[in-house]
Amino acid sequence: MKIRILCFFLLISGFIHAQTTVNLRSLKTHYGNLTYGGGYTGNANSHSEFDNMVNLNSAGTTLYVDTTVDILSYQGPRGGNHTPYQQWNPPRWNGPGSSRYAIIYTGWFKPNKTGTYQFRTFTDDSHEFMIKGIGKTNDIVTKHYGWNTWAYGTATLDKDTWYEFEYRIQNYGGIGAANFQYKIPNGSSYNQLGGNNGSSHPFGEWSATDPNFEPITHTGYVYGAEEEALSGVTVELKTQNKNQVGFSYTTQVTTTTNSNGYYSFNTTLDYNDYDYTIDIVPPSLSISTLNDISYFTSKLISGAYNSKDYWRMDVNNDGKFSVADLYSMLAYMNGIFNQYANTTPSTKVFHYQQTPFYWDPLETATDDKSESFGWGSYSPFDRSNGDSTIFYVIRAGHKN
Repeated sequence: MKIRILCFFLLISGFIHAQTTVNLRSLKTHYGNLTYGGGYTGNANSHSEFDNMVNLNSAGTTLYVDTTVDILSYQGPRGGNHTPYQQWNPPRWNGPGSSRYAIIYTGWFKPNKTGTYQFRTFTDDSHEFMIKGIGKTNDIVTKHYGWNTWAYGTATLDKDTWYEFEYRIQNYGGIGAANFQYKIPNGSSYNQLGGNNGSSHPFGEWSATDPNFEPITHTGYVYGAEEEALSGVTVELKTQNKNQVGFSYTTQVTTTTNSNGYYSFNTTLDYNDYDYTIDIVPPSLSISTLNDISYFTSKLISGAYNSKDYWRMDVNNDGKFSVADLYSMLAYMNGIFNQYANTTPSTKVFHYQQTPFYWDPLETATDDKSESFGWGSYSPFDRSNGDSTIFYVIRAGHKN
């Protein structure tokens, strides 16, 4: 029983810790001394100067470490306004006594309550606390450019929403400190993040990765006209931005079918950001063989056609299948023609939304090159994430 209780405690402890992990980037600034950097002076005195200070392309700024930390630990912003003295201890390029550095906390949080929160923040020296996408100028909720001063701000939040945040702090000299406090909606006093012991006054859940992220995935098969699997067929996943007007899809990922005609995509693209479509690159057209022509001759004599036959048999594209089509196949095979009729699609791709594995029978005189009943050229837009597609490739003048 003791072992079971201990295991349960460890599992719960791991879960709680996982919900308070955020990203931390630690930078050395000002060349590590009192020299001004590229686009910034001593303390960051504006949002744009702060941008320059934390930009790795700026002269004087270099990366010390990218890592994750528990935001409720003293590696998080729980170091008070120098009280508890020097207990704020994020990783810094020259240890706890460092000067000329920047600490940037990033990630996502979901508050425990819905309503308007009041925030106050304190750092040595300049800082900005930002919540993305809530309508604040430059996303800034609290800010102070200088040193050792509380900054105040408010934000209306929903308890069912994950918010992306950034809390950036820079130190040009002195002890260094970081504090993050809040009042819950309709609250009367500020709470220290994590309270006095790191676990009281829970503000909400935290995450180092985007909980809203939904990777685009898709699977499917590519078959020939006679249901045979086609291997080595190139399949493309294309995207465009969700809010983009019109159709301008760009190929993002390419794969090929295996011996079973199967393909799959497991991407790092976020379905919340992109619409996507699947296209296949049809195999190149080869010359009809005597076996193909013999098969189609039997079809012509028997009159037993179905819809796919018109796509693969009507090579002169006159809307019917006749001896003239057989002649065109023979002429093409023997080099008399170097192509079929200009208007004849050499390869067509069909798609089944269902899986019927049959083709509608047609009257002999009926031209069924329409896209009714789901047949026809296929390149669907705005696919549902995680769905599956079956493609059929039909080539003019070929049985398979």
